[in-house]
Amino acid sequence: MMIKISEEFNENIFSQIIELWEITAIANPERADKYLNIVKTLKHGGKLFSIIYNKQIIATSWVTHDFRRAYIHHMAVHPKYQNQAYGSIILAKALEYCKTLGLQAKLEVHQHNYHAQTLYKKQGFKLLDGYQVYIKRDIK
Repeated sequence: MMIKISEEFNENIFSQIIELWEITAIANPERADKYLNIVKTLKHGGKLFSIIYNKQIIATSWVTHDFRRAYIHHMAVHPKYQNQAYGSIILAKALEYCKTLGLQAKLEVHQHNYHAQTLYKKQGFKLLDGYQVYIKRDIK
C-alpha cells in the first residue's frame, strides 16, 4: 500500500478527479469545474491537493484565494475510504497551505452533510452566523 499527497495536476489526473467528484456528488456542470478553470486558479496561487492510494485518487481539496481569504473547495473522499482519517489528512494539508499564505480559510458545506460539518468543527471552523450564500451563475 502506497499513500501520498500530491499537488500534481494534468489532464489525466483531472479525469480521475472528476470521477471522484462524480462519485461523491460534488461534480456539477454549473460549477464550472473545467480543466482550464482549475489550471487558471493554480497559475494564480491556488493548489489542488490529492491523496493517492495505490495509484488511485481517493481524496481532494482545492484551495484558491483572493489575497484576503483562502477558499477550500471540493473536499471529497471516495466513499470506500471515508471515516478512515483521509478527510482530516487532506483538510490539514489545505489548512497548512492557507497558513503559509497567512490567510483566513473559508469553506462551504451542504446543510445536510453532517459528516463534513463534524470534520470541519473538529478542525476549528465556526459557522459564519447571520450569512446566507448567494450565487449568480449565468452572468450575461
